[in-house]
Amino acid sequence: MACHIGLSGYSYKAWRGPGRFYPSDIKPPEFLRYYATRYSTVELDGIWYRLPSANMVQAWLTDTPSHFLYAPKAHREITHVRRLRPEGLPMLTAMLERLEPLHKAGKLGPILIQLPPNLKRDDERLESFLGSLPTTHRWAMEFRHESWHTDEIERILRQYAVAWADVETDEHRAEHRDTARFRYIRLRKSVYDQVELRRWAERFQNASQQGQDSFVYCKHDDEGSPWLWADELRRILNS
Repeated sequence: MACHIGLSGYSYKAWRGPGRFYPSDIKPPEFLRYYATRYSTVELDGIWYRLPSANMVQAWLTDTPSHFLYAPKAHREITHVRRLRPEGLPMLTAMLERLEPLHKAGKLGPILIQLPPNLKRDDERLESFLGSLPTTHRWAMEFRHESWHTDEIERILRQYAVAWADVETDEHRAEHRDTARFRYIRLRKSVYDQVELRRWAERFQNASQQGQDSFVYCKHDDEGSPWLWADELRRILNS
């Protein structure tokens, strides 16, 4: 099984220049094509704000090789406005329709459902929402309020084969709950040392031995250098 490593986003102008990710002569419209020469997947944060145009989806298809995978973050109407209620299902349908060309081409990876930090545990609402998700797609959920972090919620996600998004930040450690046929990991710390990266690489290798793909995305920001951690992880895994 594969370990797909990439970054959370690709279109940051601050990433261009000497010592940065993009060479100085690369223009923003060329960012994705260049990015796809370095990584095989990317997390799409922009869909949380607005659905992509048909032209943008077509560019995502043509600017990347056939094995490239996109991991969209679900639109905020679903997670932050309607907060998993049925009123958000029309947006869910619209989002999947817009992303269908990626799905047909085999380029759609897991879709991340990131809950707002002030949304507390509600088992009934969660199960109703999970029951509405098409099983033709891969799904991951990120719970940002601590009340969700229980064995019962883990059981519910496993029942619906939805991945628990393992998220590591400067303030919180990842929980490593195994609920789906794949792993979804978001590495959000400011800095990673060799010991930490080797520990993560070992987890990805173990997941592969268990028949699970891993989708790993390193933190995006304008000033940091997330590609350093992504590149080092790949080097460790390939050594």
